[in-house]
Amino acid sequence: MKIVALISQKGGAGKTTLAVHLAARAAADGRATAVIDLDPQATAASWGDRRQAEAPEVVSGQAVRLPALIKAAEDNGAEFLVLDTAPNADQTASLAARAADVVLIPCRPATFDLEAIATTLMLAKAAAKPSYVVLNAVPPRSPIGKEATEGLAQQGVQVAPLC
Repeated sequence: MKIVALISQKGGAGKTTLAVHLAARAAADGRATAVIDLDPQATAASWGDRRQAEAPEVVSGQAVRLPALIKAAEDNGAEFLVLDTAPNADQTASLAARAADVVLIPCRPATFDLEAIATTLMLAKAAAKPSYVVLNAVPPRSPIGKEATEGLAQQGVQVAPLC
């Protein structure tokens, strides 16, 4: 089972939006997919409750139960698991990073947002997991996405390709 954790200490970065889109795409591609919503706001879980589709399965949980939730997902045949975290670089984020195969760090291409990812990058590094910044809300026909990508790359940060 592949596990992706979405982590960012900044609110409004797009963690939940990216989490549910990744999960929905994987499910649409026929992969047994689940989302564990570790954010107390439970936005992903609420999204799952509103959906008519059976997949992906979305469960709400607490960090202390993460190992049991991951095991349950695996026991139920999940091939792809998405961990959606709260906007904090805390114990929950650390546990999610350690459980994941890869950490995605959603970030808007604005100065304050880019500065705020340093702690999350350190968290992923401490967990010894590959991490990629995913630039969100990049204005079309604007050079800001390319500028943010180049600036992050100069700092040795891996950035997911802009689409």
